[in-house]
Amino acid sequence: MKFRQFALCCECGLIPTRIRHVGLSVEHQLVIHWWCMGCRKAMYVVKDLADCWKECPKPDEFGVSTADPPTTERQAGDVNFLHRMGIRFPDGP
Repeated sequence: MKFRQFALCCECGLIPTRIRHVGLSVEHQLVIHWWCMGCRKAMYVVKDLADCWKECPKPDEFGVSTADPPTTERQAGDVNFLHRMGIRFPDGP
């Protein structure tokens, strides 16, 4: 799987050491939240899903990262992660 990484940083210039929340808003936006350790502020990045779709890399595009192919163990971890976020699948836990 190929993907383009988000460049996340606070107004003070520090990059997050830990992402606290990733979610979807009722306005169809991706929301990323973290706490900046430098300036002690709650930071939020909000991006329209339509903009995310437009900015998806093309299969032959350079400068994108590659993730390892999914395994059964990794997929189970993904399902558990989404479950903890409150997302349920019809055929899953």
